[in-house]
Amino acid sequence: MPHHPPTASLPENTGLAFRGEAAWAPAALTGREAAALRRARNPTGRPNDDVLRRHVGVSAGREVHRWQIDFPAHFTAQEAALYEKPFARLTARAGDGWRNPHANAALRAAVARLERYLATPADAEEPAFVWLDVADLPDDSLLIVARDDDFTQGVLDSRAFAVWWRECPAARTPTRFVETFPFPWPPHTPLGSLTRAQEEHRHAVARAARNGDAEALDAAVAVAYGWPADLGDGELLARLRELHTQRAGG
Repeated sequence: MPHHPPTASLPENTGLAFRGEAAWAPAALTGREAAALRRARNPTGRPNDDVLRRHVGVSAGREVHRWQIDFPAHFTAQEAALYEKPFARLTARAGDGWRNPHANAALRAAVARLERYLATPADAEEPAFVWLDVADLPDDSLLIVARDDDFTQGVLDSRAFAVWWRECPAARTPTRFVETFPFPWPPHTPLGSLTRAQEEHRHAVARAARNGDAEALDAAVAVAYGWPADLGDGELLARLRELHTQRAGG
C-alpha cells in the first residue's frame, strides 16, 4: 500500500492548535525579580500581578517556569506606566518598544475563554498532554490545544492520536498534528447538536480520561468513531486517513 501522509488541514479544526510564544528577553524575570515586583505598590492601588505572567515550557523533558512582564495588547503607554516598576524595568531594557513582539493574539484570545488548556512538548516523539492553567503563558517549546474538556483530552491521549502523531509530517509546524487530525466529530460541534449516541460516547471517553485507564480510553475512543476496539495500528491509521480524506473534501 503506498504511503500517503495526510497534509490538508481540516477546516473544522481551525482555531484549535497553536504554538506557544517565544521568550522575549527584555521582559524576562527571575523568580526573585518577579517576587520583588509583586510586592511593589502602585499609586493607583493596582497590583503588579496584573502585568506579570508565568511563562511555562519544557526543557530536557521537565517543566520549566519563568516569569515575564506582560502588558495587555490594548494598553496605551499611559496605562502601562501606571504599573511603575514593571514599566520602568521594561522600558530600561526595550526603550519605546515595550510591547511584546512575540505575543500571539489568536492564541491568547482562544485560551482566555477557558479555565485551562492542553499542552504537550512540540518536539516529542509521542504526545504527552498536560493541563495548564489559563493564567500561565506557554512558551514555544509547547504545542497548545485550546480546549478544556475531558473528551478532547481523552481523544488526544488515545492510541488513535498517537498513531496519527507518528504519521503526520509536522516538520517545523507542530500544529499540523492537530490541524489535520479527524476527531470522531468536528471539535466545535455544539453539545446540544450531538446525537444521544455521541453524548454517550463523549461521556465514556471523558470518564476513561479522568480515570487514567488507557485500555478503557482506547476502547471508548474506538467506539466513538464507530470502529472495533481491537484494530491494529496499521488498520487504525488507514481508517483515520480515509476519514481525513472525507472531511477534507476528497
